[in-house]
Amino acid sequence: MDKQKIRILIADDNKDVNILLAATLVLKGYEVYKTYSADECISKLEEYEGKVNVLLLNGAIAADRGAMVIVKTKRINPDIKILAVADDESEKTRVLDYGADGFTTKPISVETIVNKISALLTVGNSIWLNSKLNSRSFLSNRPY
Repeated sequence: MDKQKIRILIADDNKDVNILLAATLVLKGYEVYKTYSADECISKLEEYEGKVNVLLLNGAIAADRGAMVIVKTKRINPDIKILAVADDESEKTRVLDYGADGFTTKPISVETIVNKISALLTVGNSIWLNSKLNSRSFLSNRPY
């Protein structure tokens, strides 16, 4: 995947963290959108109609039983990769059960978050490629 085409949506109610993450991701070549609440996040995902590749979620927003952001996100775009960054591991099981692809705890450097996003995207591409390599239609169309 070309970084210029990778779109990341950040959902974090801490504006300073949101701005820092967004600035770093933009410098790394990603297209970044910022939201500050669960409702704003879902609205933005609907607006971009499946064109967001990664959702970076604050742990409190991710674990919110009322908002169900992860479940709603996967309904809007089942292929999106979701990384939740939480204060502690108390909500880890719930967040992963909701459908998050990754979970990490603070404190964490912005560079580590960027690396985790890269890893999520790489794993997703590897799974897609392996499914294509193992499919009969792909194998039967070999040029030799």
